[in-house]
Amino acid sequence: MVERITIEGTRSSPAVDCDPNKRVIHLSGESYPENTFDFYRPIIAWLDDILDEEAGLPVTLEIALSYLNTGSIKSMMDMLDRLDEAHGNGAEVSVIWRCDPDNERVVELAEELLEDVSLPYDIVTD
Repeated sequence: MVERITIEGTRSSPAVDCDPNKRVIHLSGESYPENTFDFYRPIIAWLDDILDEEAGLPVTLEIALSYLNTGSIKSMMDMLDRLDEAHGNGAEVSVIWRCDPDNERVVELAEELLEDVSLPYDIVTD
């Protein structure tokens, strides 16, 4: 059984909730932790584990980040690539990216990162 990961957000790192019962990763806040790769490593490992466990069940990545540094963007791309590969293998995966419509930079980033994947996604600006 994959364990739940809950990380309280700080000024520079997002709040994280990886819920194995709902099979959802929720990221919110700002993402520029001091060591981005160390921060995201357990989240990406959790995603790999949940995709391997009961592969027929849906998995959703919910993003509500107002700022991402370069390392966070790379980690987001890693997660999207894993989800896209799972989608290509028949898994039911999706991405919901919630953006403040006044934050054009994040809306454009979401569009850029998601245009290269074939999995279902929704960019919500409300």
